[in-house]
Amino acid sequence: MPKIDASSASDAARAELETAFAQRDRYLTGERTRVGIFGNGMPTALVEAAGACAVHVELAEVTTGGGSPIDVVIEPFLDASVSTFLNRFSRGEFADLQGIIFARDDAPALIAYQYAIEWVRQGRANSAVPPLFLWNLVHTDTEPTRHFNRVQADKLFGFFEAIGLRRPGPAQISAAIADEKMRAASLVKLSEAREQGVPAAQALRLRNAGRFMPAPKHGELLNAALSLIEKTPAAGRPRIGVIGSPLLSLKTYDMFDRLGVVTCDLQPWGDVWPGNFGDAKDLDELLVSTAADRSCHRIVPSEAYRQAILEATANAGCDVVICQLAQTDDTIGWEVPALAEAFSSRGTAFVNLGFRDPEPDEAWLADAAAAISAALGARQ
Repeated sequence: MPKIDASSASDAARAELETAFAQRDRYLTGERTRVGIFGNGMPTALVEAAGACAVHVELAEVTTGGGSPIDVVIEPFLDASVSTFLNRFSRGEFADLQGIIFARDDAPALIAYQYAIEWVRQGRANSAVPPLFLWNLVHTDTEPTRHFNRVQADKLFGFFEAIGLRRPGPAQISAAIADEKMRAASLVKLSEAREQGVPAAQALRLRNAGRFMPAPKHGELLNAALSLIEKTPAAGRPRIGVIGSPLLSLKTYDMFDRLGVVTCDLQPWGDVWPGNFGDAKDLDELLVSTAADRSCHRIVPSEAYRQAILEATANAGCDVVICQLAQTDDTIGWEVPALAEAFSSRGTAFVNLGFRDPEPDEAWLADAAAAISAALGARQ
């Protein structure tokens, strides 16, 4: 048997992950039955248990309408990810998806669902539009809410059957949860590698590549990619935490990398995905774990969301916590004053960069870098 070169295997795995990230939801086109997901908060293990691969549809490159049919009803205040999705949706670009699930927890996802379902209801969608489903979970733990959440899962399973997938049984659900836990262990290694000097921009790509492939494949590729990945010594560099709106700007992460080491990334496309599985082994335990995920701003009590941010950034030893907001943010922005006060009281530098475009321009990046540098300088 020929000897496998470890370096080549690591490079190949890294290249595969980079390809998946670059191609986004087009990565597995035609290779597997795929179900689209918009937003965080939907346990994708249930899609895998139904026999399909979950692929996120909201991470496409931001585009303008270009004369798509739905342009006439898209309002200018919509989130860029929503506008891009709706334009693609109306052009029939999701025809190869078995269906699309929208996470009620995610504000842009809810708006995207409302626009898309109304477009369909009015009969304006073409035949290439897949069936749509809104996943709605209550984030607290009482008997009535456990019952409600189980009803939501039953509705989801009915949706699976309606679009030609299987209704997940206990064995399939347990196996899919186990796969997610394996992936989660690999993602812990990725976070550790980022803290040891793997650039945050690269870690962001490697993490989010998994939004377009099965969990076992993502975990295996991460393990191989991280085995020999080159790291930059991080000792003594400022430790950075990132919070705020969904941020996929690699230029912004390159700027963070120049200033320090990102040890905690709590924006929605960072460390909070793919969610909280705890010790779950079956459906009921998975629903309870998902409902208890404090990275969701809809959790009850609402203070739990804010406290989770404070705890995570403290545990990561952040010297500075950076907040950035999308122009259309309607979630974490409400928490900023209380967070700023809490960080100040414990002596952690807090920099609110305010609103930014999906891909900030060079002037914004320069101003942001200056503000972060000033905050770090004031600590010395």
